[in-house]
Amino acid sequence: MAGAAFPAHRAPGGELKPKPMNTVQLPPDCAERQSVRVRKQVYELTLGDLSTFPVWEFRLDGEGEEGPDESTVRPYSALGPLDPADGMFIVRAAFTLADGTRLRGYFTPPGRDDAGMGTLRPIIVTDRGQVRFWCGTATPGPKRLTRNYELLGKNGQQVFPLQFESDVDLIGGPVKDSVSGFLVLEDFQTRRTRTVT
Repeated sequence: MAGAAFPAHRAPGGELKPKPMNTVQLPPDCAERQSVRVRKQVYELTLGDLSTFPVWEFRLDGEGEEGPDESTVRPYSALGPLDPADGMFIVRAAFTLADGTRLRGYFTPPGRDDAGMGTLRPIIVTDRGQVRFWCGTATPGPKRLTRNYELLGKNGQQVFPLQFESDVDLIGGPVKDSVSGFLVLEDFQTRRTRTVT
């Protein structure tokens, strides 16, 4: 948000470290100046959230708050390129569907050794909801597939294959990949997946 200041903190030895954004100062044009605590469930993130904060950090420690769980995220501010090894994050991404339509969403940036779809878990965010392309071990049924295509306003041929790319600076450069359908994990050992459209 305009006018918000998120200072860095110094680690031992004077090294500047990124600082999670726990509160947001509302712009001065607001009638009442106040701080707002920003915590959301990752599956509730909107296009506005991603526009305002392109990086979100998963937070399991509720810092005294009720209700945080493994889906709780908060905005995160990095000084320079984000290092995915510093925590568990989601980053804003640009998606291009097979028909050329450009959409926004997010994914989890990979650590140094794992850039598989089970780590990336790309998701498109629409005005009406989110569309997950990584399904884990749960094969999406006809109702879920229909709902996903409705959220995108497209059919399978217009959607797949889709491309996506990180829309924030990452250590090691941008992350790019493609998805040929909704991905289902078939074997944990080999990480073999199958595609459902």
